[in-house]
Amino acid sequence: MQQEVAFVTDDKWVKEQGGCLDITDRQILNEASQNGRVHVRVINIQEMLEGIRETEPKKYRSFQKEMEKQAGKRLTFEEVVELGRKADERMKEFTKLTESISLAQAAQIRILRVDYHMTWRSVARTCYLEKWPNLRGWEPSSNQLMGMSLCEKAAEFFNENYREPPWN
Repeated sequence: MQQEVAFVTDDKWVKEQGGCLDITDRQILNEASQNGRVHVRVINIQEMLEGIRETEPKKYRSFQKEMEKQAGKRLTFEEVVELGRKADERMKEFTKLTESISLAQAAQIRILRVDYHMTWRSVARTCYLEKWPNLRGWEPSSNQLMGMSLCEKAAEFFNENYREPPWN
């Protein structure tokens, strides 16, 4: 039986067929697969926490206690999932960078994500290469959090949520 490793992301287009992966996405997945020797199963944060809760309850409880300590209250499973997401997102600096997005830029970002099925990294790199004067200052060009922030801000122009269909 081939060994399996889980790759955790909430990016729909990394998980589903038909996504336009950035070269960095491909490199990360290739490294995770040890150049194809290990099967990579792409899961989201909720699936990861459910798996830990079922297979390693002590580890899950330890994680939950740490999250509760940070939150200052007892947490439900859903709250733990949400805090897990937030813990991975250093989005404040990227949110500031995206404040000046125009409607035209938002429309282009929407096309990249929704129509071309680009991953968050691919969106970030494509926008970086556009060299828009109002969007500068992130590294690497394929920064996943920046791609998420770009999609979040663009989705707001259309009264949509970048974590829900048609965005994710």
